[in-house]
Amino acid sequence: MSEAGKEIKMLKSQPDELSRLHILPNAITYANMSLGAIAIFISTNSNPGNIKIASILILIAGITDKLDGYVARKMKATSGFGKELDSLCDLVSFGIAPILLWWHINKGLLGISEAVASLFFIGSGIYRLARYNIRKEDRYIVGLPITIAGMVVAGKQLLDVSYRLKFVTQSTINIENIIIITLLSILMTNSFKIRKPCIKYF
Repeated sequence: MSEAGKEIKMLKSQPDELSRLHILPNAITYANMSLGAIAIFISTNSNPGNIKIASILILIAGITDKLDGYVARKMKATSGFGKELDSLCDLVSFGIAPILLWWHINKGLLGISEAVASLFFIGSGIYRLARYNIRKEDRYIVGLPITIAGMVVAGKQLLDVSYRLKFVTQSTINIENIIIITLLSILMTNSFKIRKPCIKYF
């Protein structure tokens, strides 16, 4: 085969190879979203057992969210598509799922304050993800990641349902949650910077 023929064959094989490389990190990203969606579904039946499972699923989703980026970098399969996909899945698992989890725990106790805090949290998460997606420089974390914010809310619900509701009233817990969710929202929209440790660039 001539050199030109070999070059054409290599060019044709590259897209297929790249597509295969992207399968694993994207599959992990979809697993993140699936865990968040299942958590939403499970929490609609707001008994303590279901709330605990839903909270744990969101926490596990946080692990998969870190894993997909690690795998993509190791496989040199990072892409703009993967970045956008990751953000959309994060919105489900760490923006919407933790808030719906809180709503399902508090059926009958939701008011204007809870609604405003919830919308502020989801809106701040969307803002944080959009700002992250347009950033070119990747050496710093700017603002609190939505992953951490969502995991904090889910962890708080898990702690409350597992232990604190035996000793603290639901209304007191609601006030705590409003304060925590508002603070997390402010931190997501803030512009503080933290240098990423031990990051490798590709």
